[in-house]
Amino acid sequence: MTVERRTFDRPNGQVHLVRNRSSRRGARVVGIGIHSTESQDLHGTRDDLKSIRNWFNNPISDASSHIGIDGDTGTEVWVPDAEKAWTILDLNPITLNIEFIGRAAQPKRDWEEAQIKKGAKWAAFWCRKYNFPARRGVVKKINGQAVITTSGIITHFQLTQAGFGTHTDPGSNFPMRDFLDATQWYKRHGWQN
Repeated sequence: MTVERRTFDRPNGQVHLVRNRSSRRGARVVGIGIHSTESQDLHGTRDDLKSIRNWFNNPISDASSHIGIDGDTGTEVWVPDAEKAWTILDLNPITLNIEFIGRAAQPKRDWEEAQIKKGAKWAAFWCRKYNFPARRGVVKKINGQAVITTSGIITHFQLTQAGFGTHTDPGSNFPMRDFLDATQWYKRHGWQN
């Protein structure tokens, strides 16, 4: 009798670490932040990812994210999990962040299914690794600070709704329900297929 052994190795992605990153200082990861780059998704090339990487590698930008995913499922790792990316203000120490190449204002039909599934694989991996649910997280303002009161997956816009910043990404047309459903499925079944 053979017992199937499922592995849950990190999803595929090319590693191109950027300068803009720092220590979490012992903070525990409790959420995943979803973002859109507000840039064009260039099909058939990795130039879209390279452009964002170059921006995140520039100290003037004062910004970064853990990974980026374009519409062709090209994926780059910019900041290691153990470190803090600079993308979501007060929540940087306790989140991992995914940048989807795209715009907050784009229609739902322009979000590539394969891109969403690739992001869901990463989210599932992180939910397993850091032991928190693959569900919609909640952000609130408590004593003047942004706090994730329900661990899970948040959008940058939720931080804005709590009173911090002006970002609206990844936009109201982002297929969040599909993303969450895929994340839950991959968390249960694995993502190496």
